[in-house]
Amino acid sequence: MTRTLVVTGALVAALIVQDKDVAVVTSTPIERTFASGEQHTYQLPLHAGDVATVVIEQRGIDVSVRCLDPQGRLLALVQNDYRRHGEERPTIAARVTGTYSLVVRSAFRGQGDGTYAIRIAEIRTATAEDRSLQEAATLHSEGVELAETGRFEEAEGRLRRALEIVERVKGADDVATARVVAALASCLIDRRRFTEAEPLFNQAIPILERALGPDDPVTLRARVGLARLYMFTGQRVLAERAVQPSLAGLEKSLGSNHPFVAESLTILGILRHDANDLEQAEVFDRKAVAILESASETDSVEYADLVNNLGILSLDKGDYTRAEELLRTAIRLGEGLRGPDSNWIATAVNNLGIIARRRGRYDEAERDYLRALSIHEKILGPDHPDVATDLNNLAIVYSNKGDTARSLETHLRALRIREQSTGAYSGATLASLGNLARTYARIGEIPAAIEYQQRTDAVLEKQLSLNAAVGSERQKLVFVSSISDRTDRTISLSLDLAPHSSDASALAALVILQRKGRVLDAMTDLLAVRRNSASPADQRLLDELKTTTSQIAERVLNGPAVAGGPSQRDQKLIKELEARKEQIEATIADHNLEFRAASRAVSVQAVQEAIPAGAVLIEYVVYRPFDPTAANNDVAYGPSHYAVFVIGRSGDVQGRDLGIAAPIDAAISALRDALPDPHRADVVRLSRAVDARVLQPIRAALGNSTRLLISPDGALNLIPFESLVEPSGKFTVERYAISYLSSGRDLLRMQIPRGESASPLIVANPLFGDPDSPPTGLRQGSASAQKRSITSSSDLSRLYFAPLAGTGEEARAIHALLPDATLLTRKDASKLALTQVSAPRVLHIATHGFFLQGSPSSPSTLPMNPLLRSGLALAGANHDKGASVLTALEASHLNLWGTQLVTLSACDTGLGEVRNGEGVYGLRRSFFLAGAETLVMSLWPVNDYVARQMMTAYYRRLKTGLGRGEALRRAQLSMLAQPNRRHPFYWASFIQAGDWRPMNTHEYP
Repeated sequence: MTRTLVVTGALVAALIVQDKDVAVVTSTPIERTFASGEQHTYQLPLHAGDVATVVIEQRGIDVSVRCLDPQGRLLALVQNDYRRHGEERPTIAARVTGTYSLVVRSAFRGQGDGTYAIRIAEIRTATAEDRSLQEAATLHSEGVELAETGRFEEAEGRLRRALEIVERVKGADDVATARVVAALASCLIDRRRFTEAEPLFNQAIPILERALGPDDPVTLRARVGLARLYMFTGQRVLAERAVQPSLAGLEKSLGSNHPFVAESLTILGILRHDANDLEQAEVFDRKAVAILESASETDSVEYADLVNNLGILSLDKGDYTRAEELLRTAIRLGEGLRGPDSNWIATAVNNLGIIARRRGRYDEAERDYLRALSIHEKILGPDHPDVATDLNNLAIVYSNKGDTARSLETHLRALRIREQSTGAYSGATLASLGNLARTYARIGEIPAAIEYQQRTDAVLEKQLSLNAAVGSERQKLVFVSSISDRTDRTISLSLDLAPHSSDASALAALVILQRKGRVLDAMTDLLAVRRNSASPADQRLLDELKTTTSQIAERVLNGPAVAGGPSQRDQKLIKELEARKEQIEATIADHNLEFRAASRAVSVQAVQEAIPAGAVLIEYVVYRPFDPTAANNDVAYGPSHYAVFVIGRSGDVQGRDLGIAAPIDAAISALRDALPDPHRADVVRLSRAVDARVLQPIRAALGNSTRLLISPDGALNLIPFESLVEPSGKFTVERYAISYLSSGRDLLRMQIPRGESASPLIVANPLFGDPDSPPTGLRQGSASAQKRSITSSSDLSRLYFAPLAGTGEEARAIHALLPDATLLTRKDASKLALTQVSAPRVLHIATHGFFLQGSPSSPSTLPMNPLLRSGLALAGANHDKGASVLTALEASHLNLWGTQLVTLSACDTGLGEVRNGEGVYGLRRSFFLAGAETLVMSLWPVNDYVARQMMTAYYRRLKTGLGRGEALRRAQLSMLAQPNRRHPFYWASFIQAGDWRPMNTHEYP
């Protein structure tokens, strides 16, 4: 029975806001305005058995409503619509006669003044269903409040009872049921019962999507809850998939300064932190802090969380003073909000103990950890993952204090808990396994150390596969760089602690094969798969990525020629374009996840089986020796060393430490200075000096091999091993055929045929100007001895490119050998023509190449991205750099999937910025990203005439069926045989990387 409210005099007196100056509430809406900090209390007399529905129209402000019974006890918390323009409908089913209250508040303090209108919609006789739903609302509300104060066990009990009632009354698919299910799932996350929480979110979210819509803030918050679950369980890929669109939706519906937006940003900050992207983590955390401060929510647990997180960021950056200051601030906030013995405080105190431990204050650290452990065990039980964290940290302290037996016992208990609660491949499990490996290594129990290091690296490979599958190239690089210390530990175990263990050597070789060049692999696969199987939507993304990349290059290349570099406006635009490029890459990578997750596994045995007869794989690596006996990681790693692992078709892997990197790099630098100068008489001595450090120590391990498959690292990327001199005085090229790989993992990729290819393309002798005469600016070289390079410049926009008539002759000679090739010269040798290629079988480019190092006096005038400091000059390059210079960044977006050979007959095309473990960031990286199977490139400026000789000799030998590597070697040997060409300047500049075999075959010669 529905009853109309009749407003009598007595009722009018009761239905007023407590403030005396507020008008009487009737069935006609009364509009009220909130001032900062206000709350409005309304009283509602009801008879037992009545049910009243009140409507509150939100007009520019989001409100929450607290419903109380006549004794002031909580009946319901109502905030079902988070928008500033929406409606709340609190309902009260009266069990006793008396005056009920509704306390209306601004949902958060910082949203400013706003108005709302309140009216009573109806009063009617309550049904049994109404009374049951009132009981469920009370239990639901009590559960939410208990969870907010950290009493999660009690909260769970209330929420489960509420769910039982509402599900019985409304059904499993009702929106009211979904709201309770989502609240219970969130509570279970706080109790770290993740396997129970996930199916609840998966139950609630579809119901909310159907009832409210996928873009409703309630639905989006449920998705944020699911992201939080994935965050805690180490599933970063799924977490980012859930939170990123939810964040965008919340910003659109609630505004960018809403506290719920801060909640999503906090999750993103933690995810970035977990991926060791500390810079981005801090950006997200500080954005969230600014939102909560503007919303006046600085006395909230959410704000305390952020202060704690910023403290951990400072800790990871090594700023212990700032970290301790922030953590103590967080603890003070948390104690006021949750009490001194809450779960929240235990976690913060644990973090404080980390600082004490790293500062060597072990007694203080132990005291903090024991306090945290006591609280966590009391609240969460003995097998909770937070308990495992306390145990892990205690075990480290015990080890530092010399109590190894107690340390191992504690570590093993922590590992058992983590494997059972967070899974075998979680970050927490990884930490426990690594600490056990380190502890066993510290006491010299090498077999156990190797066992746990193997388990550690297996978990890390799983994480690496997932992190390489998502995010932009920068994010992938950050993650891969962050795990380099784990690689260092495995290599150190093999070379320093277990030099005679074949298991340790095989493990070290495995992690090098798995991790070296991993980002290049991931980006190559990402672009290739999207090119070959892109949906229309993905193709649009690829097109936008290519356009954005071109816009960045054009802005850099055509920037103002002033000493200060690009203007602030240009810098801002470039930054915005780079952010958009990163966002597109991350989206494409997200779509590509299924492919990457199913990518082939790498093993030493698989790589060995791919090594051809007569060949040997040589993996160089830069690493830092790790001392497991060190008190903490700040002092555990020594200066960088070079190491090498020799892998044959069969037998054990052989590893060797080559010594501290600095003197080896100095020897390499001296050789690199001599190689481009044919008048240097000391080149043989310098080549011999490098050989003695990097090849001579492993010659015995090479056996009877005739082909060296070299995967260099560090500065070794920038020298031709062919030019190294053996003790006999011969150049290495005279004994061995040499090919360069990014990683021995390339051998597995070579077994997979590429797509179909088109006829060859030759691009040569571009018309740089009209006519080709130098404008005011930089130039170098002479017409008679022109080199295919330009002088170092600190300003891309002022580069001048001199004519290269000899490249026209080179192109015509090669065209005669490849008669089906398309030949583009002069005005036709344009950037536009090159960017429109589609997988030519051979791509030959003869022009100026460059890599700009900058100068110490003006380092800021060049772009930070090395792929924007490296490129090729094409038609019109002296007039419009943006339209006529192909940067390495743009080259990476060419479609060369199916191209068997790219020859860059230009200077310095093999140079770039060296990044340990990832190779050279320049043209060589870009053309492999574009899909090329094989790349022939140069390491220093070459004479135009000599380059023409070398290239025509190379293609003549390719025509006879020689492999892409052997043809180059034969051309080199032919030139080396000439008395006036013995200096490596003439024959060693060009090197071959990638697939060395004959074209049109995947069989080894």
